[in-house]
Amino acid sequence: MTTFEAEVYASDGKALRSWPLPGIPSRTRVSPDGTLVASTAFVTGHAYAPASFATVTVINKISGGGYGNLEDFTLIVGGRKIAPVDRNVWGVTFAPDDRTFYATAASGDRTWLVRGDLKKRTLTSIHETAECPSLSPDGTRIAYKKNITPGPVPHWNIAVLDLSTGKETVLAESRSVDDQVEWLDNDTLLYGLPRASAVGDDDVWSIKAAAGAAPQMFIEHAWSPSVVH
Repeated sequence: MTTFEAEVYASDGKALRSWPLPGIPSRTRVSPDGTLVASTAFVTGHAYAPASFATVTVINKISGGGYGNLEDFTLIVGGRKIAPVDRNVWGVTFAPDDRTFYATAASGDRTWLVRGDLKKRTLTSIHETAECPSLSPDGTRIAYKKNITPGPVPHWNIAVLDLSTGKETVLAESRSVDDQVEWLDNDTLLYGLPRASAVGDDDVWSIKAAAGAAPQMFIEHAWSPSVVH
């Protein structure tokens, strides 16, 4: 049976810590100061598109220990605590305070952008229909993929939420983006897309986080970028 593990390396290439993953790895992010790491693995299914899949997302401390499976946190939607049996959590992005994070929580056919609190062990919904969030370097906006097509086959557009106003802007990228978008800086987003003319090949694209901006090729033959700020 194929098994998987997560391994953390220092900037000099030295291995710091490793732990087993319960399934196929999907998403991972490191906190801005490098003390926390989040990982998402598929336990059943191989993508977010099927109607039935299960994920396990954990946040670990680089120094040892961690916060366990985020599905064990209290989920608060619309001001009420809910405990659906089919709950999934994935796609963590960290704020700089080592306490606050954002993620996707899902139940049935609904997904929420949630704000997590590591001390209170809570996940509180702040927006609906949002997946795989990414917090901007200045902490003012969150980008995510947004399913705009009802039905069994999703089509994910990139959207940006202003946290102070609650205004959502859907960007002009017309292709379906199944990636956890990343901020290059406070104005530009990066994301991976399959190359239509070559099976198994991908490219990283960029787009300004503003309505009407056109996508541009950023790195050829690459996938799912992560930026050190």
